[in-house]
Amino acid sequence: MTNKPYLLFDAGGTILFPKFDWMASVLSSKGFEVEPLKIFKEFSYLNYEIDDILRRGENNPWNNEWFLKTLVERLSTPKELIDKVASIVIKEENENGLWASTFGHIKETLKLLKDAGYSMSIVSNSDGRVEKMISDVGLRKYFDKVYDSYLVGISKPDKGIFELALKELSLKPQDALFVGDMFYIDVLGANSCGIPAVHLDPFKYYQGWEGARIKGIEELPKLLEKNDMKDKNFFPFK
Repeated sequence: MTNKPYLLFDAGGTILFPKFDWMASVLSSKGFEVEPLKIFKEFSYLNYEIDDILRRGENNPWNNEWFLKTLVERLSTPKELIDKVASIVIKEENENGLWASTFGHIKETLKLLKDAGYSMSIVSNSDGRVEKMISDVGLRKYFDKVYDSYLVGISKPDKGIFELALKELSLKPQDALFVGDMFYIDVLGANSCGIPAVHLDPFKYYQGWEGARIKGIEELPKLLEKNDMKDKNFFPFK
């Protein structure tokens, strides 16, 4: 591995997030108060549950409408409001894009990494809009390329999308590091073609699972200081 690994990032749940504040305002307009942090926690737990389903060898239940409606239900939304609120949220996703928010510490961390000499690109399961979304929140300037599964025709965990990125970026697997929030999609896919990976777990739902794990990308610079990407923790699927 070179002194500085090339950093490959997932997008949704890693640097881009649903508009939690907007969702809270929609619920508030219907007379139901919920903190954006609670929405974030339920969002993360729902992702954990999907990973646990995949760990058991079952089919991935994910599709956008199912995910968003289930998230609304998990917020203890009154039954009479679930369908109404879910339809508003799904409409926003379809028309404007719901995954259109980030956090200040993410911008700060990406700038720090860029200034420190790290090169970075995105490898995302998306619907053709991820490059626009990261541009809208001011993150596009930090990344060399954006690989959107919809546009390239390959989705994680298929190693093909990682191999495409490695080829176009002239990288060997051991010279990269992948960062993502879905263990059986991001980490599995990266490891399948030899890329070390770090998994994001903001609320420690994955305790006891194998792998290298941090709270969020704000902890990545400290992890990179160790520069030991050959450690077995970065390869739980090898």
